[in-house]
Amino acid sequence: MPSSVIDAMASAAVNLSKAENYQGAGTVEFILDANSDEFFFLEMNTRIQVEHPVTELVTGLDLVQMQTRQARGDQPVLKHAEIKRLGCALECRLFA
Repeated sequence: MPSSVIDAMASAAVNLSKAENYQGAGTVEFILDANSDEFFFLEMNTRIQVEHPVTELVTGLDLVQMQTRQARGDQPVLKHAEIKRLGCALECRLFA
């Protein structure tokens, strides 16, 4: 997926969070049309989800620690624009 699409998704997620005045860890999910690189809003979750280790692996951030600090009233250490992607990660769930 081109970096420009990832950047556009991140921007859309930040804009939605700002519009809802949401502060804290959470996810905004999109569906991607792989043929056109067009994406569509799916849902917003105002909590850390089970997939958070994937984000932690590609950013080097401890999301649980950051959310705990946010909940106790500490100021965020980073702005969204300061978060860097360090590659990619994959999570797989197996059910038997």
